[in-house]
Amino acid sequence: MQKAATSTLYRVLVSHQHITRAPQKEWHFFDDDTRDWQRPDLSDYHVALRAARSKATMGVDATPSYLFWPGALERIHAWNPDVPLIFCFRDPIERAFSHWVMNWTRRLPAEERITFAESVRIPYDPSWVGTRPEGWDDKGLRTRTVVARGFYGAQLARVHSIFPSEQVHVVDFHQMVKAQHETAEDLVARLGLPPYKKRFEPLARSASSTDFEAEAPTADDIAVLRDRFADDHRAFSASSGLDTSGWTTSRLLADEVTPGEVAEKLARKAGLRP
Repeated sequence: MQKAATSTLYRVLVSHQHITRAPQKEWHFFDDDTRDWQRPDLSDYHVALRAARSKATMGVDATPSYLFWPGALERIHAWNPDVPLIFCFRDPIERAFSHWVMNWTRRLPAEERITFAESVRIPYDPSWVGTRPEGWDDKGLRTRTVVARGFYGAQLARVHSIFPSEQVHVVDFHQMVKAQHETAEDLVARLGLPPYKKRFEPLARSASSTDFEAEAPTADDIAVLRDRFADDHRAFSASSGLDTSGWTTSRLLADEVTPGEVAEKLARKAGLRP
């Protein structure tokens, strides 16, 4: 999941003695719509995964968009129906804000930027997950999906409709960040690999840009996200097996925090003036 510690997860996995460190973290292979997926040529992907250390028995492709991209999961299944899948999930409101910050500060040219308020109000229905909505091109799917990628319940249901549950491993972002070694040991055990030969030092998470000029999130923006994610978030919490009670969205739905408090916290973290 984009903006949910994917880089940290990748780095700790490839620290294992039996997992190869690929030349690049994100291959963007199965979300490449320029390929002929009716008669796919997978030779360059196999070469990439064969570029392994002598002891390596497994490779990692840490492309976050595979979970969301139309057709990507089906293409992965056609390539290898037995492949294990790992998904790291983060509170959807916090993830949406981090995604918007990334777009604003380094992905989009100034003339294409839109405010956080505009981003969270782009129409997208959870039933569209796994499809290409009418009028959406590749660029839109990559840059205008601040809300869309937060519909975890719909995305996880789609995963389970394609792959058996024993191949699907779900990780909590906060657990990954706070207890990296313990989380990684649990993951490699689920992947059928032996323990790490040595304990690794915790890796710093890639931080979002701070102290930039933009309109700060408002209480209304957070309330919009809370309401848009509500049903899907409840479904995800029930199906994922993760304890999401401490997530911002859960706390908003339980009236433990207010939209204004969340907006102020996000603005302060990013260095924006409320």
